[in-house]
Amino acid sequence: MLKEALNKLQREIAANPQSEYTRFVGSEMIKFVRENPDKAELFADPNKSLSEGLVAMRYLAMRKRNGSSVSVLTMEEGLGAVLKYYGIKQPKAAPEPVVVGFSVDLDDL
Repeated sequence: MLKEALNKLQREIAANPQSEYTRFVGSEMIKFVRENPDKAELFADPNKSLSEGLVAMRYLAMRKRNGSSVSVLTMEEGLGAVLKYYGIKQPKAAPEPVVVGFSVDLDDL
């Protein structure tokens, strides 16, 4: 199943060589499948396509915009939208603790 998923993604990238988005998102999805081979069957599904995943990303950007004609997604948001399209839920990243620098030197007192 892993080989099928990787071949399918590579075919979809090759079918649209002018699209930078297809190449970038496709390469990220290939990396994801290699790191998560248990999810390969979701990418091999004939009813799912990389181009439709990009449409899901576009819809997220449209929902995110706030009165302006454009909006920007972070890489995590964009790739997360594509993964969600394929049926993969990404865990929420825990916020990094804020380190407060506090130092007291007894000589200063």
